[in-house]
Amino acid sequence: MDLPASFFILHSGLKREAPGDAESLGWALDLARTPARARILDAGCGPGADLALLSDLRPGADLVGMDLHAPFIDRIRAEQPHVTALAADMLVPDGQFDLIWSAGAAYSVGVEVALAAWRAALKPQGAVAFSDCLWRSARPSTTAQAFWAREYPGMCDLPGHLAKVEATGFRVIGARWLGDAAWQAYYDPLEARIATLRPKAEAEGDAEMIAVLDDNQAEIDLWRSHGADYGYYLTVAVPA
Repeated sequence: MDLPASFFILHSGLKREAPGDAESLGWALDLARTPARARILDAGCGPGADLALLSDLRPGADLVGMDLHAPFIDRIRAEQPHVTALAADMLVPDGQFDLIWSAGAAYSVGVEVALAAWRAALKPQGAVAFSDCLWRSARPSTTAQAFWAREYPGMCDLPGHLAKVEATGFRVIGARWLGDAAWQAYYDPLEARIATLRPKAEAEGDAEMIAVLDDNQAEIDLWRSHGADYGYYLTVAVPA
């Protein structure tokens, strides 16, 4: 889906493009037994927030970030010159890795598709760690259902997610729901950016920008009112 230019104006300058935080990333690295001097791929890296965390958590690692949005890659190259940043398809990794990390990007192409593509890029003891948005409630609100039917039509529950992972030839070694801090790390800066841009957009009658601001604010409001219905689930898995 092609996104309007106003979407990228809104998201320009934000540190991250999906929920996540240092604590959950560190948990995944330790569970996967990712070595100190590992080669790590951030697949669908966005503007590089997790690459910066990976640099802190594994300072001896060889880090590679891949994202199709070239301005994100340009920003990483300017801010994190020690990272190999590639404007490329995350489904075609450059070489082999001890860990492939992906925060909220796998579902954009399909979890099964992503895992199948990444499997061949893992070293013999390598692992994948990725977050996917899942239903937490057996009876989610109609409001949440309507939103995710547009954003993620293939969204499933936890058993469905685990079945996808296993069907792709992986074995789950650990998994957990992301906490509120991970969501706030994404939504708080986004909401502040919305508040900054809205007065100018409304004064100029910029209908496209106003619509983008409204859509993103509605997503934040949905999480605050119906966040118990769904969540990001962080899975660490190895080839079976």
